[in-house]
Amino acid sequence: MVEKIIFKHAHLIDGRGGDPIPNATLVVSGSKIETVFPEETERSVPRGKVIDLKGKTLMPGLIDAHVHPGNVMYHLHQTAALPPAVYVHRVTKTLEMDLNLGFTTLRDAAGLDQGFRVAIDEGLIRGPRLFLSVTPLTQADNGKEPSPRNSLGIRPENCHGPDEVRRAVRRTLDRGADQIKIFADGEVVSQSETDKGKPGEPRFTIEELHAAVEAAEAEGSYVMAHAYSPKAIQNCLEAGVRSIEHGNLLDEETAEIMSEKGAFFVPTLTIYDLMIQEGAEVLDPYTIEKLELVGQKGITALELAYRAGVKIGSGSDIIGPLQHLKGKELAIKGEVISPMEAIISATRTNAELLGIEDQLGTLEAGKIADLIVLDQNPLNDLTIFEDGLERVVLVMKEGRIMKNGI
Repeated sequence: MVEKIIFKHAHLIDGRGGDPIPNATLVVSGSKIETVFPEETERSVPRGKVIDLKGKTLMPGLIDAHVHPGNVMYHLHQTAALPPAVYVHRVTKTLEMDLNLGFTTLRDAAGLDQGFRVAIDEGLIRGPRLFLSVTPLTQADNGKEPSPRNSLGIRPENCHGPDEVRRAVRRTLDRGADQIKIFADGEVVSQSETDKGKPGEPRFTIEELHAAVEAAEAEGSYVMAHAYSPKAIQNCLEAGVRSIEHGNLLDEETAEIMSEKGAFFVPTLTIYDLMIQEGAEVLDPYTIEKLELVGQKGITALELAYRAGVKIGSGSDIIGPLQHLKGKELAIKGEVISPMEAIISATRTNAELLGIEDQLGTLEAGKIADLIVLDQNPLNDLTIFEDGLERVVLVMKEGRIMKNGI
């Protein structure tokens, strides 16, 4: 018989957008949420293991929809130089940290192979649920092959023309990808030494982007696109891309189109904030020049998207040894949208983006029991997520307690 876990006296943020429920009870049975109800209800609470959350906040597990746990060093050439065993162990530590921070689901924006997902699913390592991109589609300069991302054989798919794009999509899905990542614009921190492009220099034609969307959708998948400039974003929207990543140079017209198309917007504000602080010490002058082009414009882009009614998700884009700071994304986003909307962006909206809104993203009966407990109410101070290793005191994933500091 499965033992039930009963969380009592919780300040409950269920992720649906309504006011928090005080003094609530949530019952977990197996991997699912059995029921949620106020403590004062006349319904009888089932017997099981009781966890008293008086003075604490219970909410859905966080989802990071754009992150790079496989980029374990500041620069990819440094990551690629690590021996395979060292690389795997470093990624494992990063994934464990993500879980301890309260992130029960990650959408990897390229870098990890499916072996990490298998290792997590088999219980060999502790980590969040993974939605993989495996490797991105790109168009390398000078006809050279893109540099490797790591020592496990992951390197970008260099493809030109609709037919090559379709083949690259199929190869990537065959390698275990859940979604396709495409570089539709130039980069800030380049993924390859052969890439000399910068934001505002669109990559791939609309026909090529549409070929990627068609090939992905034929296999039940979708495309997420790295895009900064209005032209690159509009190309993606015309081609049917599901989510726009970064988007720092977004303008009002493009935001309106994004809203009309029903596309998701995943701003990644944390990485720019951190790189602006750290850049002079770790980045080359050309990268710093590109960072200055887009770094301070992310908040303006978020404001435009918010006013246009775009569906706003949440991603940190954290790279290198900065993973412990990824919770900062919610606080930065909270400068534009409300604290509750910031939380929803990293829970319900991200679940919808990933196509798992019927399973995750809110705390409702019948859904998978992914939840976290914080020692205080985050609606009063979103910076609590920046100290997630200390302030997230319990993490449950699929009904199993993965961290318990209560």
